[in-house]
Amino acid sequence: MTKSSLGTGNTYEQSSGPVRQRSAPMTPRGAATCDLYAPGHQIHYKHQGDAVHSPSRSVRDLFIDGTHISLTMDDSTVLHWRHHDPDKLTRIAELLRGKCVIYPEFHAMRVGPYWFNCAAESDDWQDCRVTGQPRR
Repeated sequence: MTKSSLGTGNTYEQSSGPVRQRSAPMTPRGAATCDLYAPGHQIHYKHQGDAVHSPSRSVRDLFIDGTHISLTMDDSTVLHWRHHDPDKLTRIAELLRGKCVIYPEFHAMRVGPYWFNCAAESDDWQDCRVTGQPRR
C-alpha cells in the first residue's frame, strides 16, 4: 500500500473553471478516532508490509473478551493478544469466520482483507489517544 499525490501540472488539476474544495467525510457528532500506532491500535502501512513478508500462522479459533483476544492455532498453541477496537474486530471475525491469519513476529492479524495491529502480553498497553473531529 503506498500513498501518492498528484503534483501541479497534472491534467487532473488543470481546469478552466473555479476549483472546488472537497470537504472531508463528516464524522458523527461526538465521534472520535484513535490516532495511536502503538501495539494494539492502528496499523501503519510499513508495519503491515513487514508483517505480510514474514511467516504466518492460521488461527483455528478466535475468542474476544473486551480488548483481550485468545488465538488458538492449528497446533493447539494459544496466544493472548489485545486490540483497542473489539467491536470492529468481532464484527469482521464473525463475518469472515475461518479467515484469520496471524504474523506472530509483528503481532499483526489479518481477517480476510482486514488488518489489525495487536499487542502481545509482553507489550505495554496504552489507552487510546483519540482525536475528535468537529462537525462541519
